[in-house]
Amino acid sequence: MVTLMNTLKLLRIFLGRYADVRVANENALLRNKLSKVNVDEGAKETLWKIWFNGRKKPIEKDVENVAYECSQKCESDWDEFMKSVEQKWMHFNPDMEKEYKCSVYPQALKWGVTKWIAWFHETALTCLKQDFKNWITKCGKEYHQTMRQKLNVWHKKYLDEWCKQDWKVREDRYFKNWIKMGLRGDPDYWVKLSQCNRWAARVKKEHKEWTDNLKAIENNCNDWVNWKKEKMEFYKQWLQAFTKQWITEEQWKTWTEERKQYILTKKPDTQKSATKKTATKKTTTKKTTTKKAAEKKTATKKAAAPK
Repeated sequence: MVTLMNTLKLLRIFLGRYADVRVANENALLRNKLSKVNVDEGAKETLWKIWFNGRKKPIEKDVENVAYECSQKCESDWDEFMKSVEQKWMHFNPDMEKEYKCSVYPQALKWGVTKWIAWFHETALTCLKQDFKNWITKCGKEYHQTMRQKLNVWHKKYLDEWCKQDWKVREDRYFKNWIKMGLRGDPDYWVKLSQCNRWAARVKKEHKEWTDNLKAIENNCNDWVNWKKEKMEFYKQWLQAFTKQWITEEQWKTWTEERKQYILTKKPDTQKSATKKTATKKTTTKKTTTKKAAEKKTATKKAAAPK
């Protein structure tokens, strides 16, 4: 009896130690597999850095070329824009209310020098600033549209050259399927889960790093930023000089005189229109009278006819 009990006790000790050894071996195997996962991930991250860093300079060069071309195109339109603004504000503009939603005449006919100067500082300068804002915004839209087209070309290269490599495609397909079909009963479940998590984090990091880099290059392009600053500073100084000129030359007198001529030029057209309307009205009245007379004559004949 004692011998049997001792045997069972020894068996339990043996099984316990065996279980401990088995668990230890399994843990060691798991650690080895996870260590291999880490090594593989490190190699893949190195491949990404090599590919990514190799594209940075070419992208920056392309973006700089786009910025230069866009700034040169806008530069060629700059002189024309400045001439048109100066021409418009040195002369009477019949479309001012429609264009700027502010009216000057006829109330301005009663204004004195002080009122005209105040109006120019309070209203006209706001309109002049809006002219520049509209123009620079238009240039900006053209720049960003052209820039997006160029960056889309680079993003396509990222998708084609990096994301569609054979090993990347196989890896993506495997883990997307594993997420759907992975079983807890798989002896390598925890290893594969670790691999899957590392894969998902790596892919997300690569995509973010790539898109953030494209945005940063676009937003920090010195050629375009400097060109805009230069034009904004120039226009600011020009406004000061133009304001002084407009007030010194009392340009509102030119406006008022040109407005008179504009009204006189428009009067013949107005008179023609009024004459045409009167003639049309007379013709219509005459036709109506003739029609009524004819109807009356017909009625009289019917009444006089023998029954």
